[in-house]
Amino acid sequence: MVGIDNKIKKGEKGMTLLEALVSTAIIGIGFVAVFQMVNYSVQSIDVSGERTKANYLVSMVAEDLISEKESNSPTKDVKFMDYLISNKNSSNSSWRMGSCSSGSSTTGNFTNATQNKFKKWDDRFSTRRIKCKGAQDIKYLKVFDICNNNASGNNCTYNNTRNYNGTGIYEKWIVGKMEVNLNSGKKKKFLYFQID
Repeated sequence: MVGIDNKIKKGEKGMTLLEALVSTAIIGIGFVAVFQMVNYSVQSIDVSGERTKANYLVSMVAEDLISEKESNSPTKDVKFMDYLISNKNSSNSSWRMGSCSSGSSTTGNFTNATQNKFKKWDDRFSTRRIKCKGAQDIKYLKVFDICNNNASGNNCTYNNTRNYNGTGIYEKWIVGKMEVNLNSGKKKKFLYFQID
């Protein structure tokens, strides 16, 4: 047993401290790369989740408008869709939610579809449901009326005088555009839909 060390060559006795440090550094660099990929994956999942929520909420607004278009508004004898067209704010939007809102501050139920829907949308697009990363994360709804104003009784904001196969479009089209800005306005979700 005493002579065993003498039979093993000097270079085969084990790892040196320098070899152990180099292998530890290589493994450390690998772990750092893995942690960065995990962090990127978590951020991607978060962004994807926010986009999915935005898609759902935008579709909800479209369904609300289509289903309640004939409902009453705060103005007597004016339909919900007509009220949205005639009561646009300075940015031409019928409903607008500024960035990072905590939701509707009003409580209770209203007697008309417009105020109930606005309260509902304020709550749905609030920071309780969808993340807000900056002042550019704005949500708004625009409603456009399109028709041929040459026809009697038509007085639309957008005049369509184009002829289609020799006939003009004389009936009124009402089109909605819902937009949600995410990630400080870098990502935008649009949905155009025909209300009437």
